[in-house]
Amino acid sequence: MKLRLLLPLLLVAAALPAAAQDPAPADPATAEAPAAVEAPADPAAADPAAAAEGAEPSALERWTGTLRQGGKTMWFIGLLSVLGLGCALERLLCLRRSRIVPEGFSGEMVRLWNEGSFDEVGYRCAKSRSALARVFETLLEYKDSTDVLEVKAFAEDKAGRELRLEGRKANMLATVATLAPLLGLFGTVLGLLEAFGTVAAMGEMGDASVLADSIGKALVTTVAGLAVAMPALFVHQIIRNRLSLYSVILEDEIATVVRRTFGARRRP
Repeated sequence: MKLRLLLPLLLVAAALPAAAQDPAPADPATAEAPAAVEAPADPAAADPAAAAEGAEPSALERWTGTLRQGGKTMWFIGLLSVLGLGCALERLLCLRRSRIVPEGFSGEMVRLWNEGSFDEVGYRCAKSRSALARVFETLLEYKDSTDVLEVKAFAEDKAGRELRLEGRKANMLATVATLAPLLGLFGTVLGLLEAFGTVAAMGEMGDASVLADSIGKALVTTVAGLAVAMPALFVHQIIRNRLSLYSVILEDEIATVVRRTFGARRRP
């Protein structure tokens, strides 16, 4: 009797551990959940603005940022560079020998002068834009004079005035070459004043990034001023040398013309 009662209890006890080890059927929604989870997206692909900020700036952007760092002083230096470039191009293109002493012009004028064609000489001088033509117009005013030295003095004086007018057109280059470094120095002083003001406000100089903007302004304006002044000074010297050469040639032409047109005359 006791054996019959114990047998069902043993069977139930054996079935309980098997039931505990058998896993429960998974929920379909729970089973598919991992498949629905996607990998995290690339931050650069998700945010184009962040990708653009992280990209390395181009050479043009770095150059523009450097110029912008110089502050308002860079606008004045840029204006000087435009004025200097315009003056340099005008002088290099216009200051030629044809504008001062055209080749063959004096020989043709002397031939017409000796033939007595003074009207033709005046007409050709009016058409020419050279300094030598202005000298011949002065000689026409004194064509009846017998004082050769006086005529030569008037001709040389007219030539000197014409050369001075040509030289004045290059004065802008000298102004640019002088003023650009001064503006650069002015920007340097402003940058240093800002740097010292920042130091006074912060109370320390341990962080170099605090002074980077002010020191950068001081250096950028100095470099910009020198970069504008040096080419302007170089071109100004070229123009001065060219004008000096043309003045010597013009002086020789005047001496030859006066000798061939008024040389046969004697002072009274």
